[in-house]
Amino acid sequence: MNLHLLALSLALVQGLSLPNFRRDETSPLKLDFTVLDTVGNITAKEFWATYSAERAKRDGYPVTIVDYRDVSYHIDVYLGSNKQKSTVNLDTGLSDLWVPSFGYDASTSTTSVDTGEEFLIGYLDGTNSAGEYYKDTLRFETSNPVLSGFQFAKSTVSSGFGVLGIADRNQEVASTKYDSLPWALQAAGITPKASYSLFLGPQGKSGSVIFGGIDTEKYTGDLTKYSINTNSGGLGLDLASVTFDGSTISVNAPILLDSGTSLGLLNLELMAKLDDIFDATIFMQGSIEYRKVSCDQPSDKYLEFNFGSNTIKLPYSAAVFKQSSTTCLLGFGYYDDYMIFGDVFLRQAYVYYDLTDQTISLAQASYSSSSNIISA
Repeated sequence: MNLHLLALSLALVQGLSLPNFRRDETSPLKLDFTVLDTVGNITAKEFWATYSAERAKRDGYPVTIVDYRDVSYHIDVYLGSNKQKSTVNLDTGLSDLWVPSFGYDASTSTTSVDTGEEFLIGYLDGTNSAGEYYKDTLRFETSNPVLSGFQFAKSTVSSGFGVLGIADRNQEVASTKYDSLPWALQAAGITPKASYSLFLGPQGKSGSVIFGGIDTEKYTGDLTKYSINTNSGGLGLDLASVTFDGSTISVNAPILLDSGTSLGLLNLELMAKLDDIFDATIFMQGSIEYRKVSCDQPSDKYLEFNFGSNTIKLPYSAAVFKQSSTTCLLGFGYYDDYMIFGDVFLRQAYVYYDLTDQTISLAQASYSSSSNIISA
């Protein structure tokens, strides 16, 4: 199951060349991002919903769930010898980097290589927008590293932002596979593994991704390792149980960690318990059940999500989203027993994704102003 945009790649050439980094020393790569509910002049929900249901269908999601995605993580990338800036949405469910047509002009870069491969994006209205794969220099706002010969796509999409996919290679649909960013970092000897940690700030308006490293000051307790459950359709793991007000409900089911969703989705049994605790009023938007609740929630009561060897605690006060001065939404909704954790959960957790070992590690997030980044 996956919520993410269709990226059909028709590979026309053979062979794979590894990108090369130029770097003075080896260390984790930290990138900061902003979390917004808009993408350019449209909402993030409109941006994610633009793309075809074909990708959603392939990964087990109906179009309804594609429309549930409503936030974006913005990062600037710089392509080519002349450092052409393009703002992209960081996405843990897609593997490709692609930029819109105005984001890259190959003719102005002396290091551009047209691979001859076609890139195709399908839209919900049935139309397609073709593009091409290129290899060129990739930089970020940090001075290092500089990645030469990195493969990405330039789409004919003429508005909005592109996407920087950092998922595993099994999320690619290209017939000729190539290294997405985490794997390219490993292949170039920058990081020991294709891995990264994800941290959201306390207000959910900013965060950071650290490739090949973790920040030990951003979590408390043990960073506990779990196997990735591929049945989630992406980067997910097994949820053992949930405890509310001293009452524990067994779950033992995979749950997807989705960086494009502010809320979460839980099964009917869990939602029934939440409805009782929060005295929720259910309303429908599309096919998804949302909950209106009081904004006055205690900070000393918790939803406790147990993954088997550790627990992530979510205060009741952090489980609601203010819509007006008097109205709040519960941070969880219901659709056909789907299980998804969006930002409502990710703000409380420090998450380390190890694509090499196929594991996800979790700990309770700490909003310390201190930082201690180490290689993972």
